[in-house]
Amino acid sequence: MEKLDSILKKYKSLKTLLSIEDERELLYNYVYATNKLEGNQLTLAQTSQLLSTDTITGSNVRTKDILEQKGMYRALVRMLKAVRGKEQLSTSLLLEFNWLSIGQLWKDEDSYLGAKGEGQEEGVFKTSQNMISIGQGGKTIQRLMPLSTPVNVVENMNKLITSLQVSDKSVITKAAFLAQELWLHQPFVDGNKRVGRLAISFLTMKEGFPLFVFEDKSRNYNSLMVEQYLDKKPGLIEDFIEKSLIKTMNKVLDIQKDKGKDMGYRMML
Repeated sequence: MEKLDSILKKYKSLKTLLSIEDERELLYNYVYATNKLEGNQLTLAQTSQLLSTDTITGSNVRTKDILEQKGMYRALVRMLKAVRGKEQLSTSLLLEFNWLSIGQLWKDEDSYLGAKGEGQEEGVFKTSQNMISIGQGGKTIQRLMPLSTPVNVVENMNKLITSLQVSDKSVITKAAFLAQELWLHQPFVDGNKRVGRLAISFLTMKEGFPLFVFEDKSRNYNSLMVEQYLDKKPGLIEDFIEKSLIKTMNKVLDIQKDKGKDMGYRMML
């Protein structure tokens, strides 16, 4: 944690401001990476094209994937506005993140037919029982009962937010805990892990950390979440967040360092 705090201090001292182009590229990367973890098949190039021009090229493009990318982009923008507006974490904010992320898909007539048939309405926590599905190789290998039911989900989520508000733990610990609990409680009809990732970014960015992309070729965030729980390995998500933040800040610091270097010899007239 000392290393993280030291790098954060240097990062904050730069007072960096991304260009509009760089910020858009970062947001497109975030949308691509977080939805890819949940099976979205669009490429980064297709995601960027879609979000910048509202058009898309390629064969066998699924409507589901298009709507997911659009929804997540809206949720991500809302999260960033919440950070800049210094909003506090609340159940209503988490619900906003959720329904913005899946709202585009919810409006599709062919999506969520089961949930709609059981009375699920937009903008609220789950109103029918769902399950935690753990997959491998595209197949479900295990199903777990969530910690919350439709009967107690509102009470449990209020308790969760309160526990975070009174906790004196580090923001990394609280962010990892919140993401874990959202996955285990499954309070939303869909998009629980995606909201967990948005919540991680919301909490860390409020403390001055940069937005980071949930993409690591050597460590899959979803797999780490499952491993941490099933194999009783505490700290895996905290470690993922910390290393991701350090990597992101070091990248910015390295760019700034390179800007100050003498790049070579130029003959002058």
